[in-house]
Amino acid sequence: MLRNIGPLERRILEILWTKKEASAREICSVLEQEGNRKAYSTVRTIIKRLVKKKIIQQRLDKQERMYIYTPIFTKNELEKKIVHSVIGDMLKRFEQSTISYLAEELSDNKKDIEKIKQKLNELKKNA
Repeated sequence: MLRNIGPLERRILEILWTKKEASAREICSVLEQEGNRKAYSTVRTIIKRLVKKKIIQQRLDKQERMYIYTPIFTKNELEKKIVHSVIGDMLKRFEQSTISYLAEELSDNKKDIEKIKQKLNELKKNA
């Protein structure tokens, strides 16, 4: 479910990461200012999906009588969760092919190989 984040979902998340919290109307306003006008109902549908995916949360502002949305994860946290989900699933389903692909893709980039070695060493020390 985490890996299925569409472009509008991503843009709404970026708005929430910047603003820290916002109502659906505020999100619509930002999109409109960017020249990316969307119907209020469309934005609400996307927000509901993000709430259902447990990527953002909502709270009712009783005084204003509207929902306020906040991200549950930082951008970095969410990206890590997505990568772990996708790569983890690939390793479970196609272990050897996934490992071979990653090794081939990294074979030309010594900086990436060094980063991976450092990360593996960190993991060994913490195990």
